Amino acid sequence: MKLSNLDKYVPAKLYKRGVDYFEQNYVKDLREDGPNRWHAIVSGTGDYHVSMLLSKEDAILSSFCTCPFESDSLCKHEVAVCLAIQEHKKEYVPAPVDVLSRLKEMKKAELLEVLEDLLQQQPAVNLYLAEKFSETAEMDEAKACRMIRKSAKRASRSGFIEWDRTDQAIEGALEVQDYLDTLDPAQDGERIIRLSLIIVHECSEMLEKADDSSGIIGTVIGESLGKIGEVMEQWPESLNRVVFDRILDLFYPAILFHLKQDMTDVPASLVGSLMEWSDRGNYGTEIYSFIEKVISSEALQNKSHRYEAEQFRLFQLMILQQRGDQAAVESFYQTHRAYPYIRKAEVEQAMEAGEFEQAIRLCKESELVDSDLAGLVRDWKKKRFEAYSKLGWTKHQIALAYELAASGEQNYYIELKKLVEADEWQKTVASLLKDLKKLRWSTDLYVTILVEEKMTEELLEYCRANLHTIETLYPHLLADYPLEVNELFTSYIYQLVAPTSDRKKYQEACRKIKIYKKALGKEAAAVLIDELKFMYPKRKALLDELSKISY
Repeated sequence: MKLSNLDKYVPAKLYKRGVDYFEQNYVKDLREDGPNRWHAIVSGTGDYHVSMLLSKEDAILSSFCTCPFESDSLCKHEVAVCLAIQEHKKEYVPAPVDVLSRLKEMKKAELLEVLEDLLQQQPAVNLYLAEKFSETAEMDEAKACRMIRKSAKRASRSGFIEWDRTDQAIEGALEVQDYLDTLDPAQDGERIIRLSLIIVHECSEMLEKADDSSGIIGTVIGESLGKIGEVMEQWPESLNRVVFDRILDLFYPAILFHLKQDMTDVPASLVGSLMEWSDRGNYGTEIYSFIEKVISSEALQNKSHRYEAEQFRLFQLMILQQRGDQAAVESFYQTHRAYPYIRKAEVEQAMEAGEFEQAIRLCKESELVDSDLAGLVRDWKKKRFEAYSKLGWTKHQIALAYELAASGEQNYYIELKKLVEADEWQKTVASLLKDLKKLRWSTDLYVTILVEEKMTEELLEYCRANLHTIETLYPHLLADYPLEVNELFTSYIYQLVAPTSDRKKYQEACRKIKIYKKALGKEAAAVLIDELKFMYPKRKALLDELSKISY
């Protein structure tokens, strides 16, 4: 929909009301806040604010009005603003000018006059030039901070950065990133790390006063952390002890800051980058001690949850495993069994070593320890099932596969079907369906079994109890129960239409009618549409939407 063809998309009455509002000069304070971003106030029973985003071709990309009108169509206030924008564009059509050529033709005095006008009228130009004139060839940490903070300040309004200004807020950070891309990791690794940490710190602080629902600021943080990891991975083999100590001194306060801030995964990412050096000489031992220092810090000890500590313990475990000191690894398992992921690592080690009975024992112990955490208990059972499979303990596999399937795990229904003897299968299926019915939440597996086992009578009953499911399940019922499908589908559509006067709900019902037409044919759909028109002759929005369905 464009400004020029509103009348083709907006219902005639709404369009006419919009024209009336426009012609009576109800549109006030029309302005273009940014490229193709328009705002206006429309008078009526009250003052309504209208915001609109257009494409370069004047297509309406998004529109919003503070009036209570609910529809997919534009409201009368939005129509009036569209007409006002159209008129404004006709009155103020700028002649195409080759600005660069014109500037090149101007004399020095004329250029200075233009520049002086710009400096007076556009404060941003003054800031830009001041920043450019103060630039040096090199980028240091202080300069990086200034650049990032300036763009954040320019984008903020009353100390807050709205979602549609985050791209402006991170301009300084992007400029620092562009500079880092010109550096050689082999020669300038430490500088890249230092400046990347500045970006991460400043952007993390920016998050505290911004709506980052678009994820733009978070992406910059992630890219900078990735840059640090890449540099440390590519670091020359001859790792210098002094440089190593300096990096630890850089990382420690950064990790503490982000642990206290508790908004990002920066601490774990930085320790993960440090792990790139854990297999070099004796640095693994020092990184292990560094992680212990982080875990013992007040910043981590004050946290109520154990997520970061568990991640850090896993890094320590990796260092012990790299050493190949199995006695130290076993001792570590014993000391830190409170962490589920440490126990998972122990189970994985037992599985890799072929110690499947040991893995089963560890899983059973963990099921008891984590008994109040259903998700973790399920994970332990799945790992136990894997160990049973390796041992070929079919009876245990069947029992556990049934238990997992009865909790709604579809993959274990498939495993169960492979394991149970054919003559026992129908009995197993009946029992499984009975158990699935007892669940307090709905499960897709119940329906999957009815479809897979071709239990159409039971599937029909399920659709009767859950009317909306006829929309997706009708293909499995149509051959045996065409009349019942018709009845259920019709009831479902009436259920959507009857209680509402909302056009959006009518549009939803019409989408279902199109599915109904695909299922039962054009004639059946035509009959249903005629019935709805007869039943609700005064619902103009419904009649309008029904008229859009082609036979």
